[in-house]
Amino acid sequence: MKQAKKNKMKLNTDYLYILPAVLFVGCFFISSIIFTIYLSFYKWDGFSEMEFVGIANYVQLFMDKNFLISCMNTIIWVVCSLLVSLVIPLLFAILITNSSWSSGFKNIFYFPTALSGTVGGIVIATILSLSGLPQIFKMLGMEELVCDWLAIPYVNTFIMIATGLWQGIGLNILLFISGLNTIDKSPVEAAKIEGAGTIALYWKVIFPLLKPTIIVVLLMSLVNSFKVFDSIWVMTKGGPYRTSETLALTMYLESFQYGRLGSGAAVAVVLTIVILIVSYFNIRNTFKEE
Repeated sequence: MKQAKKNKMKLNTDYLYILPAVLFVGCFFISSIIFTIYLSFYKWDGFSEMEFVGIANYVQLFMDKNFLISCMNTIIWVVCSLLVSLVIPLLFAILITNSSWSSGFKNIFYFPTALSGTVGGIVIATILSLSGLPQIFKMLGMEELVCDWLAIPYVNTFIMIATGLWQGIGLNILLFISGLNTIDKSPVEAAKIEGAGTIALYWKVIFPLLKPTIIVVLLMSLVNSFKVFDSIWVMTKGGPYRTSETLALTMYLESFQYGRLGSGAAVAVVLTIVILIVSYFNIRNTFKEE
């Protein structure tokens, strides 16, 4: 009886260790979500009295051309991130795992990940400025390439996507290397003994065993591509003419630049719902197959 009481007291004491984190999340995270949803039904500039407008903010958003462009750009970011963030890091991980210089290659590829999105964006923006790479093309007589590439609609979007992938590829490579090094080797050895070729070995044995890591990389890339902000802000600020905005940037501009906090909150709610739905179906399908 004493032992049971002692165990119960220890269990209650253990809960005290996580209590600060629970209180912090409850006070600042969950309350912020509730207030954002509440604010999305109001018209407010942060200073005057709040005016209830119902779903007018949502209706206005979906009738706004700039919001629709932002949605399209976000979809482009998501599709490109999911494709490139999976294929290229997986290929490099396979090559690095089979290389004698694996530690050196891991450091080279991981270095861009150590940079913040802001620093990476500034570096690429400086390289592509008129006094950077275009100036070199001018010296080489390649006049057709002398332009401000970040000022060209939609071209700048793909440049920023490439920048984001350049910075995120290192972490994905390390995750795949870790996954390749921890998979069960017995099915791989059995397939080799049965004469499986390299392509069949990876496609039918290694990739299925690597599925948990692939799911993690896909979900990380998915969420990061939905909420990308910093690199876009320092490279184009959503321009020219708001053609390179994503939903995260639109949320910021609506709230803090144009003073439409209700509209910005509506964008945040839409973005959160989309991320939750996509993540839910990915996770559910993963557990179903498991």
